[in-house]
Amino acid sequence: MNIRFLTPKMHGLVDYAAAAGLIIFPFVLGIGTSSPIAFWLSIVAGIVVISYSMLTGYAYSAVPMVPFKIHLAIDFVAAVGFALAPFVFGFAGLDAAYYWALSGAVFLVVAVSQPDQETSVRSASAA
Repeated sequence: MNIRFLTPKMHGLVDYAAAAGLIIFPFVLGIGTSSPIAFWLSIVAGIVVISYSMLTGYAYSAVPMVPFKIHLAIDFVAAVGFALAPFVFGFAGLDAAYYWALSGAVFLVVAVSQPDQETSVRSASAA
């Protein structure tokens, strides 16, 4: 059984939904009680996700310049960053739990994504 079921096209949809969540959830959940950085880091991360998603060589990109495997590497680094943020910035309580949950979700998405099913950057732009 192959656990890598998330195609680049589906990953693109997840990316844009996650970016929206990163921007909206701090308001809904009240993120930032232990540090205002917790609030703003999520919003900035959402904007960054939108930005590099629009540059990734998959179906929902505006200017496909970044290969999908590089996109997955960026996602992995983001997951590590989310896991470390509570320690680096001193987040506590809900703020820390939020970032650890984000980290786990991003690690999961990377783990189930199909890097070998990517289209080339050039062919993605023709689609």
